[in-house]
Amino acid sequence: MYKENLKKIAYFIGKLLGILGLLFVFYTLSQEYTLSTFIGKFSDVLVILPFLVLLNLISILLGIYAWHMMLLQYASQIFPFMHSYYYFAKTEISKYLPGNIFHFVGRQALASKIGISQVQMMKISALFTFLLLTATIFSSTLFVLFAKGVPTYILGLMLLACFMVIIAVIFTYTSFPLSTKVKMNLLLALSVALQGIMLGIIVMYQNEHFSSELFFQCVSIYIISWLIGFVTPGASGGLGVREGTFIAIATYLHIAIASDIIIFSVLLVRLINIFIDIAIYLSTFLLENKIKNAQR
Repeated sequence: MYKENLKKIAYFIGKLLGILGLLFVFYTLSQEYTLSTFIGKFSDVLVILPFLVLLNLISILLGIYAWHMMLLQYASQIFPFMHSYYYFAKTEISKYLPGNIFHFVGRQALASKIGISQVQMMKISALFTFLLLTATIFSSTLFVLFAKGVPTYILGLMLLACFMVIIAVIFTYTSFPLSTKVKMNLLLALSVALQGIMLGIIVMYQNEHFSSELFFQCVSIYIISWLIGFVTPGASGGLGVREGTFIAIATYLHIAIASDIIIFSVLLVRLINIFIDIAIYLSTFLLENKIKNAQR
């Protein structure tokens, strides 16, 4: 009963943070845009939209492949990547409704299909989450190093966090092969980095001139915002939390970007994320018969 109450409180807080984040984002959006100016802004970036969609798709596929590598370590027999893709894509949309963490619950159904116990699948989900967190910290720290103008105390904290992450990857889950953990961590770090790079590209495309300093600042801040949205339980895919965090951090650090560019950029990344999540979910219906026949 005590654990259930804590779980309910955690999800309530997550939902509340998501709602407050959305309200904050839409309030700031209303200060900068009307519907017509927002549509006009969107039409300006249509030329780079296919490239951004491709980057996001690659980001998702890298994450799925890292998960597939982990499953192969526990499975009773080798199985194709397409099976992992099917269950990942089928359940990923659950992070929006009912909210974060529930997409991991849906993947428990894959366990019996590949000879993995429910307990082992829960361990896999925990390890995947752990490596995703460590990869995000590693990735954001790497970009912070290239971003000039970051306060020394933030740089110091990020380097310390990165050092702790490296130690954690080595000494946590010791039964899992270190070489596989490192490979998965690198894949996930690249997967998350692509999310930040998308944001950086959108910002730079709208800016009058390219600035590597500004680009790396945007990427690192967005990766940190992505992490905060990811770890907020109950928040619908970090919706509202991620965007609100990015705007808040960028404002706090006085990043030299116009507020309308910041707001539009984080919203465009979110729209692309949702589009890809829906697209890969719909793609599972094309694979359904093939996957079921292969598992008989």
